[in-house]
Amino acid sequence: MQIEDLFTLVLFVFACKFDQICSLTNENTCTPTSAGNSSIDDVPAINSALLTCGNGGTIIISSNTIFMIRSPLDFANCRQCSFQIEGTLKVSDDLNYWNGKTAFILLQNITGATIQSLTGMGIIDGSGQVYWDYFAKHKTYKRPLLMFFSNASNITFNNIKLKDAPMMFVTVKDKSYNISFSDLILSAVSTSVNDPKNTDGFDIGECSHVTLNNIHVTNGDDCVAFENGANYITVNNITCVGSHGVSVGSLGLGAGETYVVQNVYVSKIKMINCSKAAGIKLWPGGSSHGSVFVTNVTYDGVIVDNCDYAFQIMNCYESESKTCEKHPSTARLSRIHLMNFTGKTSRKYEPHVANIDCPPNGTCDLTFTGWDIIAPHRKSVVLCAHYDHPSGVKCTPGAFG
Repeated sequence: MQIEDLFTLVLFVFACKFDQICSLTNENTCTPTSAGNSSIDDVPAINSALLTCGNGGTIIISSNTIFMIRSPLDFANCRQCSFQIEGTLKVSDDLNYWNGKTAFILLQNITGATIQSLTGMGIIDGSGQVYWDYFAKHKTYKRPLLMFFSNASNITFNNIKLKDAPMMFVTVKDKSYNISFSDLILSAVSTSVNDPKNTDGFDIGECSHVTLNNIHVTNGDDCVAFENGANYITVNNITCVGSHGVSVGSLGLGAGETYVVQNVYVSKIKMINCSKAAGIKLWPGGSSHGSVFVTNVTYDGVIVDNCDYAFQIMNCYESESKTCEKHPSTARLSRIHLMNFTGKTSRKYEPHVANIDCPPNGTCDLTFTGWDIIAPHRKSVVLCAHYDHPSGVKCTPGAFG
């Protein structure tokens, strides 16, 4: 090598190290090693990989390998990283340790991450059965969320199976934005007499520009819930089995607070064996509750298969009727579009296929188009109350809830 070539090489290495002209770290790949022992926490090994390769690199959870999550897995060191799950992340069943923890997996205050499985074999296992059984006898036990997105942005999460969350599967809030979920399977199915309580699929609140696409959810609570602060949320091509529906709310619980859900578009969803396919849940009015505004929400293309109701509005959510009579809901519902609902309800409330109990002291701007819902024996009745100008459905008095 000539002296000038050697000099050039030295300058190049110097520049890479101190001026970061080249980005060798962005090509780093880390593959943490599992201890292979369910009593040993594998989170430190994953954290080490995130620390080494989290800045634009790739972390791979190897196939046919179980990594035990015995302490919270925090993605704080992921900056534009790719986290590839081909094996299993399995939550421990240490009830004492996890009591009161926020979540098993945390994505807080981060910008830029791709969490995915290239093979589609990646699993996040919440070990929910032991938690459901324990909670059935100990109602004060505080179960963590499976995944918590807080003030997170520019996140892609796809092609992964989430199994047996002890409580909610995915919660997104605290000004998170631009988050995409796609090609997912969420399943919470109990093998005992104890139901998988509160296993919401997605709780979306105080965030914007969140998309859900091509997802299958089997659970024991809301499939998707749009909560306070949800704005510009898109849900497309989702199937929900055994859930409480794709719903707005519940809204209005906190005294003196203002609750807003707006700009939500739901399309091409199939609802199977659900308590309702779609709905809005409202707390009563009065000084002990808050103000509610729901605007520009569209459901378009809802297939109803053996759900108890195709659509339901509740204005007395989890409250006594005398409380709601004394403090009627003042919620303002505007530009709520219910389009192309088709299918058949269950026999539970036959012949009633919808229960629309609008807020008595609020507004109820609902528009139905393409409503084609029948009860098992063909005759169908839509119950309504406080819905002054029905559009697209024939109302029968008597709604409640």
